Amino acid sequence: MWTSSSSLAIFMALASTANAFAPIQPHSAFSSTSLRAEAPPSSSNFLTPELAQSCIDAASGTPLYAYSLDELSKAADGVLAFPNAYGLTVRYAMKACPNGSILKYFSSRGICIDASSGFEVRRAIDYGIPAENISLSSQELPQDFAELVKLGVKINAW
Repeated sequence: MWTSSSSLAIFMALASTANAFAPIQPHSAFSSTSLRAEAPPSSSNFLTPELAQSCIDAASGTPLYAYSLDELSKAADGVLAFPNAYGLTVRYAMKACPNGSILKYFSSRGICIDASSGFEVRRAIDYGIPAENISLSSQELPQDFAELVKLGVKINAW
């Protein structure tokens, strides 16, 4: 049963992804060793069928993307604790994953948003991210550029 302790809880599953990006061991196409079956793992970094079904039920269907709030929190803690001598503005590149719940969560942690288009800026604003916490890094200026600047969006020109 889901609780409503957080608006994120419906779309977040608390699954560890600690080894999800572990390096793959290289192999040779000309190896003389044969393939062999290995025993099933004793634990998983992924959702169990039961947890996946409960997420689908809570979201009223598919498609459904489940994110680990624990892992998002650890990532936020890590970047916010990065040593710096003169202050640090942490920005999340929303191009990586523009999910509104993730943007709101990072914003609640004091992480600003980096948008790569006027559309992304508007999307972040629609999710409640303050314009002054959004930076536009784009090679092409959006048609509403002047309005975005008046709203307080920061511009990263290069």
